[in-house]
Amino acid sequence: MAKACTAIRHAQLGGWRVNGPVRSLLAGCLFLACGLMTVQGAPPVSKMLEYRPRQEVNITTPPGTDAANYTVELVKGTGKASGWVLKDSQGKMVRRFFSSTGGAVDTYSYYKDGVEVYRELVTAGSRTPDQFRWLNNNGSRWGVDEDHNGTIDNWKVISPEEVSQEALRALATRDLARFQALLMTDEDIRTLGLPTDLADAIRARRKTIKTKFEAAITKLTKLTEKATWLHLETAAPQCIPADQVSSRVDLVRHARATVLFESGGSNDWFQVGPLYLVGAAWKMIDAPTPGAAAIEERVPGSPGGGGDTLDLGSNPKLKDAIDKLSALDKRQVPPSGAPAVKHHLERADLLEQIVGLVKAQERDPWIRQVADSLSSAVQSSGSNENTGATRLGSLEKQLIQHMAGSNLTAYVSFRRMQAEYSNKLATAPGPKFAEVQKEWQDKLTTFVKAYPKAEDTADAMLQLGMVCEFLGKDVEAKNWYQTLAKTFPDKPQAAKGQGAARRLGLEGQPMALAGPLLQNPGTAFDINQMSNKIVIVYYWASWNGQVASDFGKLKSILNDSGRSVELLCVNLDSSAEEAKAFVTKNSAPGTHLYHPGGLESRLATQYGILVLPSVFIVGRDGKCVNKSGQISTLDDDIKKLLKK
Repeated sequence: MAKACTAIRHAQLGGWRVNGPVRSLLAGCLFLACGLMTVQGAPPVSKMLEYRPRQEVNITTPPGTDAANYTVELVKGTGKASGWVLKDSQGKMVRRFFSSTGGAVDTYSYYKDGVEVYRELVTAGSRTPDQFRWLNNNGSRWGVDEDHNGTIDNWKVISPEEVSQEALRALATRDLARFQALLMTDEDIRTLGLPTDLADAIRARRKTIKTKFEAAITKLTKLTEKATWLHLETAAPQCIPADQVSSRVDLVRHARATVLFESGGSNDWFQVGPLYLVGAAWKMIDAPTPGAAAIEERVPGSPGGGGDTLDLGSNPKLKDAIDKLSALDKRQVPPSGAPAVKHHLERADLLEQIVGLVKAQERDPWIRQVADSLSSAVQSSGSNENTGATRLGSLEKQLIQHMAGSNLTAYVSFRRMQAEYSNKLATAPGPKFAEVQKEWQDKLTTFVKAYPKAEDTADAMLQLGMVCEFLGKDVEAKNWYQTLAKTFPDKPQAAKGQGAARRLGLEGQPMALAGPLLQNPGTAFDINQMSNKIVIVYYWASWNGQVASDFGKLKSILNDSGRSVELLCVNLDSSAEEAKAFVTKNSAPGTHLYHPGGLESRLATQYGILVLPSVFIVGRDGKCVNKSGQISTLDDDIKKLLKK
């Protein structure tokens, strides 16, 4: 038993690999049939929270001292089945580790807001989880780790949308193995009973996947690790009777699928090619192809193609326009001014040509690109150049006339609003700043009412909260943040909004803040370790031009205050290396925390950090005194607290 309880493995923790107890540690120390559950009592909350999903999933993980009010309860099943359940202060489920036999743990369940969203299973003969299921709001995926190395090798259940999401993450992270797990296998070919010519064609493609995968990454110049999946565009699935292609079963497939994603503030597309249904899992047969134009492939032996995708070979005008667009996209985009405006308008011209040449059902992604290009032209324009704004407004009016209330119309409308706001913000003098913000608030409110469920509505609500904060309307801001979290619980903006609402109500409440140390990521630090001290909490990133000066002032405040004041810094750079280099170069004082993800990291989301730098002041009792501190007045604020 001692050996089982001291075994060490590499566990995947939120996408990181860290040293930690093997998952069988729980089985060895908490669930042995010798009766440890009744003899030694419930495991501590900290032990239950120590175990994290091996795959990427959004679960409830309490920040800091929140876990102090959590409880662990024993649960019984049929026969000898039993386990432990972790609940929060409101009685909502957070974790459930269960044994169906009364022996080793074979089910690890994780929850989000009291609902199970992810489960890991240990099948017979395995000592660690080898099957992974996404549940309820997290989708329907069911992956299998065939070689027990912690990564998914094949999918038992996966929808077309989830296939495209996995393909995007594989491309964004340059993970070929993750992409290959989505491909049709030889076992799948046997299950479908595919004819020899189609089976051979699929196997031949697999040999070129690596080269095509790397080529796609090179061509997808806008793609970064922070890319966000937006939409999968497919035609209706086709059913090809078994007797037409000499397969064992009818073939159900999507002839094409176009993935729309956002990265770095702009959108792009790629094709995943034909998708075939094998059991309950949709499988790919080829590498992704960059771009929005799809070429449908005919199934060998079937009577013709589906006729619902682009056929560049039979449409020379379309091919010419796409070739010109590709050539333009290879040029370096001018940074600003008239050359930039000309570039974006030229791109919009070509895209509008393509819109006129493709079929109606294929226009959506091209029209989105038109809106993106015109929006970029507006933001690059001076006060005397309004060509882009006029064309973007005209496009919006056409869509309102013919497609009122659609996601596409909302998309174009939101880009038009953002471009105009950005332009006004850049040219508005100081006295008119509040006026521009108020106008922006009104337009965002109108957009949310007109498009309550559009793709951009979550972002609009987040920006409504932000602009209300800028205008000093904290109550309105908090309402918008809470509405965002309630209306779009599965959107990434929801977590940010929930954190921002928490921040707005923080004054007078304990501030919970804990995370890995920047210089020693294997060590966690909690603000409670600075108890009985006044604590300045400073959120920063090296790319912000203000922080070097701020650290100079912070160092001066610490020197003047002796040991009565501590500085806890939270870095939100995209990489720890950038932050470490800045700290070393500038001799930045304080204790620094870092968690990957930048402004989208757990540490940023916890309190909805939207602008940098952000300053909080925490009193000796651990409660927040000021949620919106200013470096310019920080010295006086600290002196007043020291006198109390």
